Amino acid sequence: MASLSKACVMLELVVTPDVRLHPSLARQAQEAARTVMRFLPEKFHVEANATLLLTGNPAIKQLNHNFRGINKATNVLSFPQFPPEQIKKLKQYAGPVYVGDIAIGYPYIVAEARKERKSLKNHLSHMVIHGLLHLFGYDHIISTEAEHMEQLETRIMAGLGLPDPYTAVNIKEPKRTQRPKAKSQRPKR
Repeated sequence: MASLSKACVMLELVVTPDVRLHPSLARQAQEAARTVMRFLPEKFHVEANATLLLTGNPAIKQLNHNFRGINKATNVLSFPQFPPEQIKKLKQYAGPVYVGDIAIGYPYIVAEARKERKSLKNHLSHMVIHGLLHLFGYDHIISTEAEHMEQLETRIMAGLGLPDPYTAVNIKEPKRTQRPKAKSQRPKR
């Protein structure tokens, strides 16, 4: 059994050729994954592995269609390795446990971050955390479960020193626009 000091989530990061990911964002995704374990109940304290796919909108749309029957792009999809009743018994497995896959529509979250005036670093971190929580059996279908999951996401984000993803808006500095030049006070000729 893994103690909290050994408990962690290691991500295998897969980036498709159509995604340009800055190395600092890859490091942030890994940091978000490592932080998740500190906030999960003790029953989940294992050495866990997961795959994170960062892909373009056509691929995430196809995955969303194939697995959820929704024919449009989305921000994040999770594919748990274990059903909810088994995920609670992770500690019975010796060694690292593969908990599943997460797929993030990278252009989709870039557009979401821009629209919601959030930094991409913060939004990507939130999507990784959200996806991982699904792999550990958390869900948001029922309102009470959604509230619990959102509170946990907010605590994990705070653990990373990041703002609440559900209330933080306008956290990105607005683009500075040039002031229009003052009209000349000289009379027109």
